Amino acid sequence: MPGDESDDFITFRSYPLENDDHCKTLIKIEPDQMEKMGIAEGDIVRVTDKDSTIAFCFSLSQKELEKTKLQDVPVDYLNPSHKKTDHPKMILSSLVSRNACPSRRMRLVQLEKLHSKNFKDSVPEATVVTLGTLEFAEKTMPNYKENIDFSLLFGRLIKEKERVSVPFLPDYARQIEKKASRGRPPHPVNFASLIIDAKPEEHEFWLVTKNTKFEFQNVPMDEFRGKAPKPEALSLLKVIPIVKKLHLHDTNIMFASVEVFENTMKINWYTQQRIKLPEDIISNPSKFNDMNIRPDSPELTIEIKDDLGNVHADGHSGGGGGGSFPDPSANEIVSDYSGEYRFFSTLDPAAKEITIIIKEMAWVKRELRQVHTTMKPPNMRSMHHSNDKLSILEDPWEFKITL
Repeated sequence: MPGDESDDFITFRSYPLENDDHCKTLIKIEPDQMEKMGIAEGDIVRVTDKDSTIAFCFSLSQKELEKTKLQDVPVDYLNPSHKKTDHPKMILSSLVSRNACPSRRMRLVQLEKLHSKNFKDSVPEATVVTLGTLEFAEKTMPNYKENIDFSLLFGRLIKEKERVSVPFLPDYARQIEKKASRGRPPHPVNFASLIIDAKPEEHEFWLVTKNTKFEFQNVPMDEFRGKAPKPEALSLLKVIPIVKKLHLHDTNIMFASVEVFENTMKINWYTQQRIKLPEDIISNPSKFNDMNIRPDSPELTIEIKDDLGNVHADGHSGGGGGGSFPDPSANEIVSDYSGEYRFFSTLDPAAKEITIIIKEMAWVKRELRQVHTTMKPPNMRSMHHSNDKLSILEDPWEFKITL
């Protein structure tokens, strides 16, 4: 993302679009922000996070703005020097979110006003669009290519390597539903794909219209996944030991290794978090059960730099498993988790040294309250979440590894 904020580049906190048909490329922002940036209804803007995409911009209604407040999670910045910033709000469709910032709710994204007055006119009409598909798709979805409702893409902006999702025609979709086993259809009712390329050539974006023709090209599974949060790892090339430990706030984090694959890298890590409890909790099991505080596995934001100048910042944090339990001897809750950070790129074989940079740690801390309900049969106990809070610790922390 561009580093300096101005009236042309403003950072927003993003929220999902309600009643999303997964075909739109649109965002909505508050009217005063549109006025501040000089954006008119329906203008084309650029949205940037891990990657960049463009979308049509419209104003956010007061009703939609009120609904975003219901999704807000209180954010607790653990750095004493952190300057609190209240970012304006943006609603974005799932396709814009998927192509600009895969994963993570309430993500910060940057909106850029495109200055060209004739930008809309400079986006060419796509005469031909090539969609990626898988060789075995015809076996699982006979005649699917003739049963895609491309009309829902008309007016859509597209870019190479971006995801698209298009519903099947109603009759074909009903056939799928009739074949459903145990309530599950044999394959998706939408055709999910990847833009391979489009014509006319040598353009960054294209506009799909009713005159656009569609072609299909078989691609490997790893290419078909595109910007999937966890690309399928090809063959493992080597494992680099890290063996580094950090103590951040109330959490110990241990970095074990970097796994280098043909097309991706993965950092493996483990955390232990200890939370002090009130004195009377451990001695009273019923109070502990009613309290039942559990922090989620931490989410990390990590970069890897090498001595050749390459920067790998295109990754995604994921939990590998774990749980929480009380430690009566210390009157604490102990949370042990394992996790990984998967990159979309891999290490240059010529690199002799890497620097691992942990830019941020975040936890969603939840208070789980037990709710006793009677269901016949049998009697069952259910639970629900309440009082979520997002805790964020920023720095960065870094260490070097000689290869």
